[in-house]
Amino acid sequence: MTSATARPRYIHCLVVALVLFGCGSPTPTAPVRVVNLLREMDRADKRPPTGFAVSDYRLESAAHPAIAAAVPSRLTVPLLLPRRGVFHAFVALAGAPAGVQTTGVRLRVGVSDHRIYEGLTELTLTPGNRAWMEVRTDLSAYAGWKWSLFYRPERIVWRLVLAADTTDGVPATVLWGEPEIVTDTTSAREYVARRQRLR
Repeated sequence: MTSATARPRYIHCLVVALVLFGCGSPTPTAPVRVVNLLREMDRADKRPPTGFAVSDYRLESAAHPAIAAAVPSRLTVPLLLPRRGVFHAFVALAGAPAGVQTTGVRLRVGVSDHRIYEGLTELTLTPGNRAWMEVRTDLSAYAGWKWSLFYRPERIVWRLVLAADTTDGVPATVLWGEPEIVTDTTSAREYVARRQRLR
């Protein structure tokens, strides 16, 4: 085989390899925790002020460190938010005191800029369910590049709001298990650098 005929075949193989490599799907990275909300309790606005406690709770076979919140209540945490961020938690109702029966608790996750509140996730917990329920809320609208000359969400200290209300007016206790904000590895690095820079 002459070098003249070998060269086109080599180039052809190289092109095929590049196409195959380019068509491969990128390997997904495991979510990286960038905010542990259990550690943000000192800075959070608590309503009512004495209605929150942090401890470990076990339901069925799963245990999580959790915020036990009186119902009704509202926990507001001021934060810069990461690109492609997701709020993640396990939620449940704590056991009711003897003789007290509630029909359910409505949970809401939202974001505020201190002027406008945007509700993002809403769900209802019923007392018959004694298992943790997983909650995921997309926060990607509040960081990253946007089509605007004036809107720079990465410079805003947002207020993440975790609220609980009774559906029947009977007080209860809700558990926010392992509440956190996660993102991908690249966004986590950028977020750490941005928080250092904007302190």
